[in-house]
Amino acid sequence: MRRLMKRVAAAVLMAACLLSLSACSAKQDEAGTAPRIATDGTPVDDMMAEYAKLTAVQSLGVSTDGLIAQKVMSEAQGNAVMAAICEEQINARKELGEVRSIDIEDASVVQMADGTYTVMLPVAFTEGSMQYVMNLNMISQQIVDAEFTELASNEEEGKTIGQLMETATVYAVIGIGTVFAVLIFISLLIACFKLIHKWENGLKAKNDAPAPAPVPVKAAPAAPAAGPDLSGDAELVAVITAAIAAYEGTSSNGLVVRSIRRVQGSRRR
Repeated sequence: MRRLMKRVAAAVLMAACLLSLSACSAKQDEAGTAPRIATDGTPVDDMMAEYAKLTAVQSLGVSTDGLIAQKVMSEAQGNAVMAAICEEQINARKELGEVRSIDIEDASVVQMADGTYTVMLPVAFTEGSMQYVMNLNMISQQIVDAEFTELASNEEEGKTIGQLMETATVYAVIGIGTVFAVLIFISLLIACFKLIHKWENGLKAKNDAPAPAPVPVKAAPAAPAAGPDLSGDAELVAVITAAIAAYEGTSSNGLVVRSIRRVQGSRRR
């Protein structure tokens, strides 16, 4: 029983280590894919927001060849920001294909603390969907930065703290339930090992049991040995002849005694 508890404790510690490692790796992945452009501004829905949406749509409407030409021109003019924005769209189209549709109705615009506007625009490509995030300076009418992010990130940002906590609770319950299910399975498996060991010992004892000793067979009693021939005793022959004749009710003249032998054990006492 003590050994079983040690094994269960070791399994619990191993599961805890695996969960902690998976959590750390998830945090590292999230940190590595963090968006470059901040979107935690104040939501706006005015003429400036509509203009920002149209600017983002026009940027996405440029063909791939046009983006390549625009990138070359921006590099020649020393405009590294615009060249990087063109490179971002070119790489996205290489990975996901051409732009198929732009959902301007689900687009959202926020105003940042520095006065710039950030547009979040869902874009569907031929081989997937992404969110196009563009930061605009309305005063200078220039694009500050632009990038593609996962579309799910926008959904997570739109959730309230209560919704996020509810989702986290569901994930936590699923994770804890999975861990306990694995621990129960390991405990049952260890218990089965004990039963299997008993079964193996019983089978081994049965195979190693000595064969039953053979039952001794009693020898048949030996036939009584015949005594010496007494036919030479004339008196005994006469008596036996007379007794046989009396028993048969005939005369003793026709009887001939050829052999007389005494049987052992028939002697009178």
